[in-house]
Amino acid sequence: MRIAVYNIRYGTGTGFDFHLPVPFSGYFRPTMNSSERIWTFLDRLDADILCLVEVDNGSYRNLGRCQAATLASRNGWEHAFACKYHKHSLLRGLPLLWSQGNAIISRIPLKGTREHSFSRGMKRTFLEVRFDGFTILLAHLSIGSAARIQQIRELAQHAATIKGPLFIGGDFNTFGGKKELAPLLENTSLRDSDAAGRPTYPSRSPKRRLDYLLASMDVKVKNFEVPNVPLSDHLPLVCDFEIPEARTPAAVS
Repeated sequence: MRIAVYNIRYGTGTGFDFHLPVPFSGYFRPTMNSSERIWTFLDRLDADILCLVEVDNGSYRNLGRCQAATLASRNGWEHAFACKYHKHSLLRGLPLLWSQGNAIISRIPLKGTREHSFSRGMKRTFLEVRFDGFTILLAHLSIGSAARIQQIRELAQHAATIKGPLFIGGDFNTFGGKKELAPLLENTSLRDSDAAGRPTYPSRSPKRRLDYLLASMDVKVKNFEVPNVPLSDHLPLVCDFEIPEARTPAAVS
């Protein structure tokens, strides 16, 4: 099977034009054309599961259409979406922000989904999706280091409650380096799927590694790639994997 992790920046694009006429003005423009370029790339990947960070759930930028639902429907797949802000956050009532979150899109049937909340940070939610025999947690961690440290600890604690093969992926914003992930890698059965530790940000000249896919020891990673695709400000992760047939069914607690 193949899984991809990609921060698509809501399909708003990248490059010098993104900051014209004023910095970050690209966030407010229509995204239909740039989104279509991303969908074409993702179709060519032929992945079984797409874990997308910074997805638009239906703002005016995408003509009121949920990007995850659009991509899922064109392929006859299933999807799950979670707004990245806490369900009681005032940010969910603001223009654009209410529609911003993360999504998992899959050709493999979803067996269960849950939205969880971190105790700290502006981006407070992470998505849990259960499949037949394994579970995926998708997160977009805080830019603030103190909140991010706490979120990583809470991810490790939650990972310990999940039975069976497990993936944790997303944009972790690890500006302090991989050492920030020590609670996830030392206190659980998880390991880094990219043995080469390749940088993913910024996409046109990557210098920092912000995006990760961690997998439990009972997942066999066969191949891992970081395609050089400047369709967003992040590069995507692509992992081919196998899960032994003798596995413990994963459960959403």
